[in-house]
Amino acid sequence: MASDDERFEELVAGIVAPLVLGGKLRLARPFGQAGTKLGEGRRIVDADLRARIDVARVRRARLLAPVDTLPDLDEHEWALAAALNDVLQVTNHELGGLFTKGRYMRLLRSVFELCGHVPPPRDVGAALARHATFARVMELNRADTSVRWWTGSASFRGVPPPKRLLMWQGLRRVHVETQRVPLHEMCDGLPSAVAEGYQAVLGVWLSRSPLTDLGSITRAAPVFAWSPASIALVAVPAGRMLAFRVLARQRAEHVSAVLEKARAALDGGLAAHRAVVEEFSREVVSAFEAMHAKPEKRAGSGASSSPRT
Repeated sequence: MASDDERFEELVAGIVAPLVLGGKLRLARPFGQAGTKLGEGRRIVDADLRARIDVARVRRARLLAPVDTLPDLDEHEWALAAALNDVLQVTNHELGGLFTKGRYMRLLRSVFELCGHVPPPRDVGAALARHATFARVMELNRADTSVRWWTGSASFRGVPPPKRLLMWQGLRRVHVETQRVPLHEMCDGLPSAVAEGYQAVLGVWLSRSPLTDLGSITRAAPVFAWSPASIALVAVPAGRMLAFRVLARQRAEHVSAVLEKARAALDGGLAAHRAVVEEFSREVVSAFEAMHAKPEKRAGSGASSSPRT
């Protein structure tokens, strides 16, 4: 059995480094509840890799705020990285066989529990740090390949087809198609209960990084919903500013529509924060209108002046 140090290095090399720096993620076996403690008192051993990750995270954060440094990933970010690994393992179509469909549901429950142990960011700075680590998560995709030949066909999800199937392509009439599958569609084809649970747990995971959640608000799925963390973020001026900056990178009309649906869906304990949500939504709409009005004013000003002859 691998030690905690070895499991931590698996998480560094397979999930965090490629997510922050770019590259192909390499999933480890599920971490489960061990992920809550895995990052405590640990940091990346490879000094060069640690420095490159630090630079990339600061570069990402500077898209939103004028920061020069960020703290190392804390235990909560490592727990989220472990949870992301486990979320992606749910998309493994080989996880369940004819008699083992329950493995998907057990893994989903485990991820829900792991996310439940991750508290909201303690302040705006912590929210920015989390986003700097996980900002690219909704850009993740999987390459699925279909191979057809004169006597049959085969499909491969996330792995390249064996070379033997690609030999003698002209003679065997081999046809290869590769499709990029976005994160929210990776469970398509699995039992409906698994696919629905996957969308739900992905939404819970996103809510633990509120800037990342808002930064992908116009995604097809999971549908954005206000959470305690995202409400706490926009309840303070500095958080509202960062939230608007991630929203401003998306289409204004789509953002406004999603915010209105999310406001209308507030219920339970979150309904008590309706005033905060409504005020923020109004500010966003006003800011978008002001942004769009500025170019029009400049164009109008130029049209009204008479050229000199």
